[in-house]
Amino acid sequence: MLNPTLLRDAERIVRLTMIVVLLTAGISKFFSAGGFFAYYSALFQGDLRINLPAALVNAYLAIIPFAEVGIGLLLISHRFRWIAIHVWFAFMLSLLVGHYVLQEWSSVNQMLDYVFLGVLCLVLPAHPSWISRDTG
Repeated sequence: MLNPTLLRDAERIVRLTMIVVLLTAGISKFFSAGGFFAYYSALFQGDLRINLPAALVNAYLAIIPFAEVGIGLLLISHRFRWIAIHVWFAFMLSLLVGHYVLQEWSSVNQMLDYVFLGVLCLVLPAHPSWISRDTG
């Protein structure tokens, strides 16, 4: 049998990784001087199998940094852990679909790693807080 405290420690590490990934990604987009938005907006207007309306793409690109920071902050809360993990899944799946539309197959495969981080966080038990270390 696996040690329950060790499993809780693993969940803490996985969730901390998810938080750092999202906060770093979101904050870096805020400081990209519009580079993120311009780059992906142009990519979505290219010759693709699936053509999405520019307004839809641009609206989504505009909210991505806010979503990343918001989900990252939500993952900090133990109270909203379950909700935050499911929001993580929805967001990561939306990014996966975006990479599929762009026909970036290697990125689609790489996105699965992020989905699995969420799965780990969902199935592992959690400590009651970031400070305490429940040994029971």
